[in-house]
Formats: sequence, structure tokens, C-alpha cells
Amino acid sequence: MVVSKELASAISKSGEAYIKDIGHVLDIAKELSPPAEFEQLKKAIASVLGTIQIDLLGPLYRIHPDLEPEYMKGWENES
Repeated sequence: MVVSKELASAISKSGEAYIKDIGHVLDIAKELSPPAEFEQLKKAIASVLGTIQIDLLGPLYRIHPDLEPEYMKGWENES
């Protein structure tokens, strides 16, 4: 994975910003979309977020644990 601390920090910040931003979009969609459409969107977003978290940020934080936000620490141990 990413060894450069500077690059790892940039990836972490971008990934966290995306997660936050898409969460806001989902909040808006919940209010404005028909239920079936919202459920499809929610499922698609969950898939993308899972990939970002598991395949990108998780490995990054194992190499650079000091970059992991407090609120995310221990997420891999939750069932």
C-alpha cells in the first residue's frame, strides 16, 4: 500500500471528505426520492463506501495508524 506519509495523508483526507459528502447526499435523497429509488441509491452508496473503507482506508490506516480518525478506530473489530 502507500508508504509515503504525505500521499497517505492526502488519500485519507480525500477519502474521509468523500464519505462525509456522500452521506449528506444520501440524507437529501431520503427526503426527495421515492422509497424504492432511495433504497437502490443507498445500496449503491453502501457498496462504494465499503470498498473505500475496506480496500483503501483500512490498509492505509494499518500502515499509518496515526492518520486514522478517532471515530473510526476499532471499526474492523465490530461485527
